[in-house]
Amino acid sequence: MYIGNRPIAAATDYRTDHARMRLHSHHPTQGIRELFNTVSTLFKLVKNACTGDTRPVKVSSEVPRRRLKFDPPCNHILEILGFELVNESEFCPPDIVRVAGEALNESHPDRNTRMAQTSTSLMFRRLERARQELCIWTGQIQRQLPKDERQAAYVSNFVNEQLETKLGVAKYESQSGPGLLLSSGKDEHSALEDAYNVLGVFPDMGDSVVAWAYRRLTEEDQSEDPVFGSQARKRFDSLVTISAARTSKELDALVANERERGLVATGAIKAASTALFGEPQTNADFIESDAMRDVFLARLEEIAAPKAKLELAEHLAVLAEAKQDQALMKYAANVLSSLQASAELEMDETKGVAAWKGKVDTWDQLPIGLKNIGNTCYLNSILQCLFSILPIRKAVMCYGDGKMWNEGARLGRRDGGRLLTKDEIASALRFVELLKKLFESLITQRVEGWATKNVRKSSGGHPLATSTAAAPLAVAPDKELADMLLLRIGAQGNSGSSTTGGSTSAQQQDVDECIAQCVSLLVHALPPISLMDSADQGADLSGPSDTWIYKMLAGKLEITTERTGDSQSSEKPSDETFVNLNLNIPNETTDINDCIDSFFAPSIVSGDMNNSADKNSDDMDTDTPQSQQLVRRSRIKSAPPVLCIQVQRVQFDMSTLRAFKINSHLRLREQVSLTPYVHFDGAAAAHSQKHALQQRLATINQHLGLLQVPVQTAANTDNAEVSVVSALERVQSFMSGISRWADIDGAKTLLSDLPQSASAITQNAQQVGKQLAEMAATLKEARLKWEKELQEVKEQLEDIYSNVPQDDMAYTLHAAFIHSGQTPEFGHYWVYIRDYDREKNLVRWLKFNDSHVSVVDASEIFRDAPKPGEESANPYYLVFVRTSDLDTTADLGV
Repeated sequence: MYIGNRPIAAATDYRTDHARMRLHSHHPTQGIRELFNTVSTLFKLVKNACTGDTRPVKVSSEVPRRRLKFDPPCNHILEILGFELVNESEFCPPDIVRVAGEALNESHPDRNTRMAQTSTSLMFRRLERARQELCIWTGQIQRQLPKDERQAAYVSNFVNEQLETKLGVAKYESQSGPGLLLSSGKDEHSALEDAYNVLGVFPDMGDSVVAWAYRRLTEEDQSEDPVFGSQARKRFDSLVTISAARTSKELDALVANERERGLVATGAIKAASTALFGEPQTNADFIESDAMRDVFLARLEEIAAPKAKLELAEHLAVLAEAKQDQALMKYAANVLSSLQASAELEMDETKGVAAWKGKVDTWDQLPIGLKNIGNTCYLNSILQCLFSILPIRKAVMCYGDGKMWNEGARLGRRDGGRLLTKDEIASALRFVELLKKLFESLITQRVEGWATKNVRKSSGGHPLATSTAAAPLAVAPDKELADMLLLRIGAQGNSGSSTTGGSTSAQQQDVDECIAQCVSLLVHALPPISLMDSADQGADLSGPSDTWIYKMLAGKLEITTERTGDSQSSEKPSDETFVNLNLNIPNETTDINDCIDSFFAPSIVSGDMNNSADKNSDDMDTDTPQSQQLVRRSRIKSAPPVLCIQVQRVQFDMSTLRAFKINSHLRLREQVSLTPYVHFDGAAAAHSQKHALQQRLATINQHLGLLQVPVQTAANTDNAEVSVVSALERVQSFMSGISRWADIDGAKTLLSDLPQSASAITQNAQQVGKQLAEMAATLKEARLKWEKELQEVKEQLEDIYSNVPQDDMAYTLHAAFIHSGQTPEFGHYWVYIRDYDREKNLVRWLKFNDSHVSVVDASEIFRDAPKPGEESANPYYLVFVRTSDLDTTADLGV
């Protein structure tokens, strides 16, 4: 096949070229064309032979004769290529697949197997080399032809295949289905073809290969701006085009990721600029940001439909991000969030926020705070707690429907047997109206904060950047609303207190009075219940106790009194309605369960019941005759779904005639149980075991306290207490040092003039040191024993406190009101509220401190001891919710 070391083309080009040129000396191009036809046909014959094609080429056939001529130069090349001339009529190609010297036809069962084996044979390699040489020769001849005649596609495909093999990309993940390639005209490529060319991939390459090519080009981009520059935009446009054509999840995810980085497709820019300016632009820098904002505002005023306004804002956000203008991006995101919230809330005058149909995930969007509008004390804490009580919030949000509330101001509602006046009803309705307005603000501001964070997508397929602007920190309560709660109206039956000095109003003094005022106003705003609607025609159903508000907040105690002494007697039990349980708190650290025990413990009433105060049985007046002592007992007759507890921290000092605050620490519990107190002796039974453990705990603490003694040294000038055991060990060590010193010869000389000898001093020091060591060991052993017992008693108490039966008397702490300050007249107020996400099954505690709302660790509420430096910050009002009613009663969502 080779002449010397020269390839086929080099050995034959002279004789073939010159033979054809002599025939067409008058038209050289025709000679080149015929030469090209001959060589390209030879290339095709060799290609077919490499695939095992053994069909002969007939000399008499028209097409082969026209292309090959079968002249001596051509015949010579065919012979070199291994073609054999048979009977002067046909050229038989070399058969590379033979068995025992015989050629195998295409139908032979072993042909495919043998064909795979011959790829390494000498004949096959020679044909492949001849094919490569003919390919090069064909290319050289083709370049001499006019461009419109260079059509040997099979030659260029062979070159592509060879390059792919050499570069190692002949095998790759292929793609099937739509989007492989769009048909295009002769003179221009389609957008999809251009996209494949930009990324340097073939249309049949798989999604992972396309994604890899995109990332690799991005990594190797050496331009000045490889992220947002022209080359990056071109790559991204190509990726978007291919992804859209293929509907590929993998490529869609890559596109979304690039959009998150801030890349904007040219198509989105064209759509946005057309929507805003009426004509498409491929670059967002065609107009300044201020001018763009002015045009947007002008267009926005021309649009009435909320959806169209939202789409226009999305287009503005696309152009803002394409310009990479942070101020414009922030502006567009804020406008978009407002339009989105307005469109989704669909608020109107009758339904308000209740008309909102969507679903907001607000777990990551904290509730909105309330601004302190000046000397509002605990008002903000109460309002936040009211909002978190779901039945109250739902009822308030229904104001205006004419069903829940007495919007018609009909007379008939009673309070303490007294008919409410028209003005009182109007005032109560105004309170509900203002409360609804506040609740709507808390909801809408939170929804808008969520909407700002929610990533939106424009009609051009581009997501908006998340706004960097935080949701409004707080909303301000209406001053009229604050005045209604912080000032109680005189002469309103049970809802207010008696007037002072002829004044019609007085400043609220405590949170329970403020809450009582709120409950009273809500009850007054309810419609009267007609007696015709009741089965009991003799009942008065328009009083406070029969309303859903009182049924939710009020419980009943059964009270009984017994006279002790020689003539024991008891009075008929009576019922007492409560909205708050008023718990006394001692001067030392105590547990909430102990305070509840004390509340239900029997108390001694001295003298006339109607003119004397209750006393705890432990503080019995021994000077009062037994015949004049009354024992007051109480039990829970009915417990409300929402249990409110007032911690009586504010006391009155009769000697100074001034109020003071008890700042002792109160340990709160996540759950408490009222089950022990449904019986008169329940408090004693519940308290007996705890009392014994607490007494033992106090004794152990007393013992351990006695092991601490005040010692004044140069380093301890404040007489701070130190451990007796440590002191004894130091003295014993000192006596051992004296003993060793007395044995020194020099010390003996100094001690020779003393009445006692050195040996006597040494002996005494050793004896005292031994006694001290024995005493220290004994006390140390006792201390370890007491400390161990102390831990055991604490664990037993903790088990008792934590063992809450999960029945209808189990309550979960929902809100804890905190006052920080040494005196009741001054200080700061905030509230902790439990937040629960039912879908995620997550619980967290939120701190509402006026405008600031934050997540806190539960240990901040359930402490065993006060936080250092905050000893005066302690709970003074608690709200528990029946555990079985949590899902329907307590909620901070929207």
